[in-house]
Parts: sequence; C-alpha cells; structure tokens
Amino acid sequence: MSAVETPERWTTTRLGWLFEPVSDRGHQGALVLSVYRDFGVIPKDSRSDNFNRTPENLSNYQLVRVGDLVVNRMKAWQGSLGVSEFEGIVSPDYEVLRPTTSDFDVRFMHSLLRSRGLIDQYGLRSTGIRPAQWRLYWDEMKTVEVALPRRDEQRAIANYLDRETARIDTLIEEQQCLIEMLRERREAAVRHALLSGIDGSRTKDSGVELLGEVPDHWQMVPTRYLCTITTGSEDSGNATEGGEYPFYVRGREVLRSDNYSFDSEAVMTPGDGQGGTGKVFHYFDGKFEAHQRVYVFADFSGISGRYFYYFLSTFLRDVALAGSNTVTMESLRRPLLAGFKVAVPPPDEQHRIVAFLDEKTAKSDDLVAEAERFIDLSRERRAALITAAVTGQIDVREVA
Repeated sequence: MSAVETPERWTTTRLGWLFEPVSDRGHQGALVLSVYRDFGVIPKDSRSDNFNRTPENLSNYQLVRVGDLVVNRMKAWQGSLGVSEFEGIVSPDYEVLRPTTSDFDVRFMHSLLRSRGLIDQYGLRSTGIRPAQWRLYWDEMKTVEVALPRRDEQRAIANYLDRETARIDTLIEEQQCLIEMLRERREAAVRHALLSGIDGSRTKDSGVELLGEVPDHWQMVPTRYLCTITTGSEDSGNATEGGEYPFYVRGREVLRSDNYSFDSEAVMTPGDGQGGTGKVFHYFDGKFEAHQRVYVFADFSGISGRYFYYFLSTFLRDVALAGSNTVTMESLRRPLLAGFKVAVPPPDEQHRIVAFLDEKTAKSDDLVAEAERFIDLSRERRAALITAAVTGQIDVREVA
C-alpha cells in the first residue's frame, strides 16, 4: 500500500480480489448519486454546490447498491471515491465496483480506501498528460495492495473512527457556523452602505423593486453608460502554472498565465461555470488574462471601479437574475448586464463608501480566514487520524 508498516497479524491482498467492476444500466427514476472528495457517495441533490447538470435521459446511468465502491476516474487521485451507503444511480463516467466478498466491514473499507496512502497510490496509477486530465482505470487500480485486519478488528477501528471523527466534525461545524454568521453580517453591512450611504441622507424610490430606496441625490444608471463590457478570449487549458499574470476563469480559482490581454482596472464575473452564475466576482487593477466566457467590465466613467465591484457583486444575482424563469440561470447574457442599474453616488461619496467597506470587510475577512485555517488544520488532523487507524499505527484494542 505504501511505505507505512502494518501489523504482522494483518493480511495483505489486492483490490482486484475484493471488488469487481459492474455495469447495470437502465434504472430511470432511481435516486441520482454523486461522488465528492470530502463526503464520498451521497445523493446529488443533497448539495447546492454541484453545478453539473443531470441529463433528462438517465438510461445510461449505472446502478449502485449499498456497499458498492464508486470511483470518479478523473478525480480518484484527489480522493473522490467511496463505499456507498445508498442505492441509486451514478454517471457512466464513474467506475462502479461490487464487493466479491462480505468478509470486511464496509465502514473500515470506506475509510481505508480514502486514506492518504491509498490516494497516493491512485495518483501513481492514473494516466494523462496533465493532472486535470488524469484518469484511473480499474486495470491499474486493481493492483493496489491493502493490508486488512480480521473483521472484528476492522469493526473496532470503524467504531473508533466514528467516535473520534465525530468530535472533530463537531468542531469543524462550529467554525462553519461562525463563518456563515460573519459572512451574513458582512453582507448586511455592505448592502446598507450601498443602498443608504454612510451620511444619513434623505431617500427616494430607486425604481428597482428589489433595491427599494436610495439617497435622493444618487443616480440610477445602467451599466452600459458606466463602463465597457467585453469578454476574454482564452481557454482554461492555456493556463501556465506559476505564470506571471492572474488568469480569471469560469470557477472561483484564479489561475496564472504567461500572457495578458488586459491592462486596466477591471471587474470580472463568469458568464457561466462551476462557480455558480452571479456568485463569482473579481476586482483587479493591472495586467491579467481572462477566459472567453468571463465578462470583463473596464474603462469606468463616472464610477469608481472598486465601488462598481461592490455593487455588482452584491446585487447582480438578486436583481438581474430575478426575471429568470428558473431559480438560477445557466448563463449571463450581455444585454442583461448592460441594462443592470447601479445606484451611483457623487465621486467623493463613492470613495468614502469604498474606504468604509474596505475597512469593514477586511476585518470580517480576517476572521473568516482564521476560522478557515482552523478548519483546514482540523481536516488535516482528521485525515492523519484515519490513516493512522486504518494502517494499524493506532492499536484501537488499547484505546477502545
């Protein structure tokens, strides 16, 4: 399995002796499952951050039974696999593997197969030009060796991990609740400043139902009169690791590029993509590259680019997408963006609002970052604990 030594009483075998590939299709109407790196196999509709559309015709989807191992071939090297607790169907792009024996505890096997040492083995056996294109096929995966204790010890390890990881998960959940509260407070402060100002002025109807009233000396101006709206021309595959310039793509992550097409103050948002429509926004002043489906707002006139960033990122989703026939539009169109109305204060007031919001959001963002670091460390500890337990470095017979 790895360089980690396991107890002599444990038996070494290969995954190919424990599982076999199956492909049972044609179960339209069954529960659709998905595979997550952090959660394993769960119902797809239980998460709001899965932006891969489920096709109407599911006849090619594969049946998964409770206890089956489901592997995302393209992301196995990241740990995107798991033993399913659900019966349902999964994408034909996944590998479905059925146990050939009942002589193991499924909870232990789930933890073992997602442990660090085995994930490293998946990476070594994955093939492709670059990590984003790596795939793990069963012919290679089945050669991975694992060390297994007797079933009663497997069960004891699984019980130990259930107990100890639950404690860590509780701490993580508390920090996630704190982050949610901080972000809600941040958003409330930003919304108030952008709709009421910081001077306590008299108000008037903005003419936009979801915005309500704004200070009576502010102007409601469509975006097309405030800046230019263009898109990038590059594809994500053209990113360069360690490139000199930021490369804004369709997701939340900012890639790097050796080239740039823009050199200005700008605000960016994807027209579609896995980040979620109307949820990802960037502000930058300098040289950068942009994906062909990323909108770039630049050449600001009568408005601060930073102020525009705050307003667009706060209200675009609520206002511009309100007329959509669906809860979340699949993509943003240029006419919709051009007609999006911005509440524009006088220049000096814009600068004061931006300074106020920069200070306010920086404090909130620092607290969020601290909580996120705690979560990252807790997850690392959780992963290390699981690896130690499933490789026998912790003798649960002594700590149970």
